Amino acid sequence: MTAPAPGRPYWICQAAGWGGFLAYVLLGYLLTDHPKNAADIVSIVLCNGVMCPALMHALRRWMYEHGWHALPARTRIPRLAAVVLVFSFGLTAAVVAGLVLAGQSRMPAQGAFSIAAGFTMAFTGWLTIYFAIHARRERDRMQLQLQVVARDAQLRSLRAQINPHFLFNCLNSLRHLIVTQPARAEVMVTGLAELLRYSLASDRTDSVALSDEARIVDEYLNLERIRLDDRLRVERHIAPETLDARIPPMVLQTLVENAIKHGIAELPQGGVVRIDARGAGDVVEILVTNTGQLQRAPADGGHGLSNLKERLRLIYGDAATFSLKPIDGSVEARLLLPRTPA
Repeated sequence: MTAPAPGRPYWICQAAGWGGFLAYVLLGYLLTDHPKNAADIVSIVLCNGVMCPALMHALRRWMYEHGWHALPARTRIPRLAAVVLVFSFGLTAAVVAGLVLAGQSRMPAQGAFSIAAGFTMAFTGWLTIYFAIHARRERDRMQLQLQVVARDAQLRSLRAQINPHFLFNCLNSLRHLIVTQPARAEVMVTGLAELLRYSLASDRTDSVALSDEARIVDEYLNLERIRLDDRLRVERHIAPETLDARIPPMVLQTLVENAIKHGIAELPQGGVVRIDARGAGDVVEILVTNTGQLQRAPADGGHGLSNLKERLRLIYGDAATFSLKPIDGSVEARLLLPRTPA
């Protein structure tokens, strides 16, 4: 497995951690009673400020390439302990050899042991913090994956509920027309087939173009005109710049169906359904207005609109808003959607 490119937080932690360790070692050296010289300071800076972070960075790459991140703790910890000891004693040997080559007196065993212990604690601390952060990120990633899976399952369930919702309404209308108006029933079957095809296709996508949704709404309105005759009048004003906007499938159809079922169909004289869509920056506004009164408790429990609200919440979070309110003898359903799902 190739190691992913480290992000900015990684480099900040590297610089802060090893910079702090370097400052600690330098301060300890400067506070001792031993004679000070530039060669010792250069050696400390090279070992603690350059070689240590370079070794840990190389180790990170090695661990990714050899799958150490995926190993269980009981297998990974012994390997990391061995690496820490090799690095610590290897750097200690390099420090001692450098002092000898520089002509200084031999370092006592206690001093060499102190250097090795310092390196061991530094490397152990680095690895502990690194794997603690890595484990936290893995838990967050898995939790996000579970949330996405649950969200998709819930959306599929909600979409599955939409199809029977309008299908049953159409079949009820068709049942009456077969006996009374066979020619109209034949036209209705053709339109219903187109609706079903679109409905099945919508189960395989998260969004559709507003133009496609408007086309299928026209099919639905044609079916309802067969049933309601001149009781149903439709006005449509969709701004051209909104036609390519992506919206969840069956959203506009649900609003129009609700307007007819709970508005126009309840009025003996019928009424008007008006569909408006316009764009404002990164937001698409969809309005569906129908003649009638707002029903507080629809006969079907309002499953269509509650379904729509839940779908919007799952897809957009707080970025989409929906409202339903009475305005001068009509009912207005107002939907604001971002052009790109949140």
